[in-house]
Amino acid sequence: MTGPKHSELNVKDVSFINDIKNLAVIGPSKKRDYYFFKNHAIDFKGNAYAVHPTVKEISGFDRNKIVPSLKDIKEDIDYAWISLPASQVLNVIDECIDKGVKLVTIFSSDFSDSGTEKGLILEQLLVKRAQNKVRILGPNGMGLYYPKLGICWRSNFPTTAGNIGFIAQSGGMCNIAIYGASSFGIKFSKVFSFGNGADLDLVDLLYFLSEDPETDIILCYLEGIKEGRIDDLRKVLEHNKKPVICLKGGQSKSGSIAAKTHTASISGNNKLWNAFFKQYNVIQVDSLEQLLHTAHILDCYKAFEINNLAVASISGGYGVVLVDLLAKNGFNIPQFSSDIQKQLNSRFILPGTSPKNPLDLAAHFFFENFIYDVLNIALSDINIDGLVLDMPSFYLTPVFTRSRYNTSFESIMIESLSLGHKYNKPVIPIIQRLNRPDDRERVRNILIEKKVPVFGVPDEFIPILRKISEYKKKLKKKSKNV
Repeated sequence: MTGPKHSELNVKDVSFINDIKNLAVIGPSKKRDYYFFKNHAIDFKGNAYAVHPTVKEISGFDRNKIVPSLKDIKEDIDYAWISLPASQVLNVIDECIDKGVKLVTIFSSDFSDSGTEKGLILEQLLVKRAQNKVRILGPNGMGLYYPKLGICWRSNFPTTAGNIGFIAQSGGMCNIAIYGASSFGIKFSKVFSFGNGADLDLVDLLYFLSEDPETDIILCYLEGIKEGRIDDLRKVLEHNKKPVICLKGGQSKSGSIAAKTHTASISGNNKLWNAFFKQYNVIQVDSLEQLLHTAHILDCYKAFEINNLAVASISGGYGVVLVDLLAKNGFNIPQFSSDIQKQLNSRFILPGTSPKNPLDLAAHFFFENFIYDVLNIALSDINIDGLVLDMPSFYLTPVFTRSRYNTSFESIMIESLSLGHKYNKPVIPIIQRLNRPDDRERVRNILIEKKVPVFGVPDEFIPILRKISEYKKKLKKKSKNV
């Protein structure tokens, strides 16, 4: 990691996370069938230990990896996951320090999240007890998901690592995002659920991911920030070079009350947060789905500035609707340059079609090589920043087998939609969910592997295109001022 020193930014050093070799789950419960121990152990690349004073055996696991206390483990332990009543956690933290544990997750709740003075004092004692000798995720958090090392708090999480990091106070939000990642075409490098944030918080973890070589895009779900940390967050964002996409919880009065109950977070003034995000070029989104969609588009095409779009559709009516929606959101649908228009005119020969923007493909859609040639020509226009294509799933069945290099029509479509990478311009196909779900899913999965994002309705991506474009404009402006 090559950025400014931790002391310069007032952040805690957790760079050791990339080198976790052994872990322990403290307090695995027979009532839960040792659920969290099994989840952490099943895919972990190192050695996983269950720590419980009375448990002697867990079916399917090495009895030598089941011990009464941390001191009975001969190996060093880098990471411990604690599931015990809050009243027992302080003593366990002492044992973790004695053992040299570097990071603990405290799954236990009933600390500051309880809303009681007793819980708040207990959390303060917890941090004091840790003495900065062991770093803490939580309390009231799920901890670390690190697929490269097989660290999972649920056993059926995806095991393939990606390049997207996610930081959230809410474990439930993390679960939804991780389980839904494949549906959105993304893979995670690391996910942190830090709960109450008694020790490690958004600022620390954001800095870590900003310097992490395994992470290219950073996602955040934030309910609030501790008093006195906003200046530290400001400094981290000033030094950060990666896209940060944030979903802010507690924006309404009711949501703010819920956030305080959930993780004892003070949400703060919504207008101030919006201004803060704009100042530091954080992409702010309105839902978890939009958070993941934005990450997917950035992962496919990186940041781009987009104003002028080409639109192509098989249905002229749907093309009109698309143009209306894009125009309402501030996008231009310009005519093609004269040279490009001439090339397109020569390809359109049937009545009821149109070579102008928006392109009305109609029956031409099924001509051999037609869709590839038309998209190739349209994207080559220097006045066009990207292309949106309507592609109903009922046209993607194997019955359409027009040949090009002895491939199916479906293969030609996939090759055509991948042309955005040739021109460094986003191509956004819309494959409606209205019918033929199996065909849609098959093609969608192929396109995702080709780094082409697929959407079901325009509303899913139109606001995101604007957000990414604004992000890119600010990046360019900042680089000019440096």
